[in-house]
Amino acid sequence: TMADVTAASPQGEEKKATDGPAPEEAKSNTEKPQEEGKKEVQTGSSGAKGGEEKEGEEKQGDHEEEEVPQVLDTNDPDHPIKRRIREAFEPFDSENNNTCDEREVRSIMRYLGAYPTEEDVSNDIIKQIKEDEEIRVRYDRFEEFMIKVLKKNLYQPDDRDTILQAFRVLDPEGKGEIDEQVIVEALTSNNFAFHDKEVEDFLSVAKDSRTGKIHYEAYLEQMMSNVI
Repeated sequence: TMADVTAASPQGEEKKATDGPAPEEAKSNTEKPQEEGKKEVQTGSSGAKGGEEKEGEEKQGDHEEEEVPQVLDTNDPDHPIKRRIREAFEPFDSENNNTCDEREVRSIMRYLGAYPTEEDVSNDIIKQIKEDEEIRVRYDRFEEFMIKVLKKNLYQPDDRDTILQAFRVLDPEGKGEIDEQVIVEALTSNNFAFHDKEVEDFLSVAKDSRTGKIHYEAYLEQMMSNVI
């Protein structure tokens, strides 16, 4: 029929060919968006990766800054005294907040070579380093006070003869030595009681490791030679 001839004619083929792009051209056009999409994905991935690396480097930098040790001011003329005060204070800072119980002040001062009486502490010293509304003694105020004490050699221990007489009270037979149990009881059972750490430190120096006795005259000589 005429319709069949027309469909089979070159004109019919030309019309059919112009209905859409050629297969190769269509394939090319299809691949372009895919390639562009891949590039965008790759760019986005690399951008994210770069951002993560940069963030990681910043975090690492922050971490490194945190680990830098604090440098002490060794040029401060009071640096050696402040270091001694800090080392004596820290064992009594039970809350790790640069404070101590006011009942510990006398013990800390004895570690530093100052020997105030209980009356000195309660009637004078505490009033200088602690406000009434404060619960604990702040380190900065204690340090300021102790620098003056150590520089002026305040609250010095009793003289040698007074201390020697105190030891001899515990040695009625005059042997020149005292049993550990006797002296520990004397140090921990009165109004001026030593803390366990103080007793331990005392025995580590004063007690004869072979006999377990305290040869108090030898200890006294050593102690007086170390007084600042």
